[in-house]
Amino acid sequence: MKIRRFGVIMAAWLLALTLAGAGRAQDSFPNRPVRVVIPYSAGSVADVFGRIVTQNMAAQWNGSIILESKSGANGSIAAEDVARAAPDGYTWLLVTTFFTTSPSLNITLRWDPVRDFIPIGQICQAPNFFIVPTSLPVKNVAEYVALARAKPGALNYSHPGKGSTGHLGFELFKRLAGIDVTPIGYRGYPQMVADISSGLITSTFLSANQALAQVQTGAIRIIATINDGRSKYFPDVPTMAEQGFADAQVTPWFGIVVPAGTPQPIVDRIGKALEAALATPEVREKLDLAGCLVKSAPLAQFGDIITSDIALWAKVIRDAGIPPD
Repeated sequence: MKIRRFGVIMAAWLLALTLAGAGRAQDSFPNRPVRVVIPYSAGSVADVFGRIVTQNMAAQWNGSIILESKSGANGSIAAEDVARAAPDGYTWLLVTTFFTTSPSLNITLRWDPVRDFIPIGQICQAPNFFIVPTSLPVKNVAEYVALARAKPGALNYSHPGKGSTGHLGFELFKRLAGIDVTPIGYRGYPQMVADISSGLITSTFLSANQALAQVQTGAIRIIATINDGRSKYFPDVPTMAEQGFADAQVTPWFGIVVPAGTPQPIVDRIGKALEAALATPEVREKLDLAGCLVKSAPLAQFGDIITSDIALWAKVIRDAGIPPD
């Protein structure tokens, strides 16, 4: 009995030491550099947005946050890396559309956006614009739909990759409008923008910073803003909702998640630092200039957005008959 009692006491003592150590680690977080994995190449918009907010967060902590680009497999390489990382708050993943489309596009996915991650918060939204070359004789969405219906399959649209907002967002619009427009996939934006400017591509979705220069040269025309409000960059361009397609207003967002199992006090600490960064005028201005409007959505609210988008894109993919890889 004495031996058993001694064992119980020792177990309780070890548990107390473990909990105390965990508590101290959480209280001192972060006490070493944090790694943020970006699922795209250095210099991408995701990299730019992530760098803006994490620089402020690092300054709040008087610490160091290192961004690491890990592109490939439509974000899955980066996501799997973070999903397998230690759940201690020192590894984050910057996420966007791929995070909610991958479950429906990849049958061999080795990570799950809900099971394997905890949402920290949304950073911003990057409004897109419905673009056509000026050589195409349409000036609004109604005229585009009329032309597409008159010539089924004759028009096309470009996108920067399977599962991107430009891809699935346009497929959603096609279904809502009841039109047949041929998708043309590209590996990124440079050649895609050149081809729509020349008229080889007859429509696409682009962000403000991608469209601005081409609008100024007169090569392209913006026929709709794909956001819940008009853009200050193109205030005369009506939204999709104003033109009868409110359900087609799907705006890319960017946010931060951490591995499942990360202690709640650390999750809360990261979330508070993110919210403080997004409330800073300097950060908001930098994001705005980079083409991303601050739309914070902390913790559970961001989780709801992720869950909702997983269901939305699953239906779009299913309705469009897009086969998984």
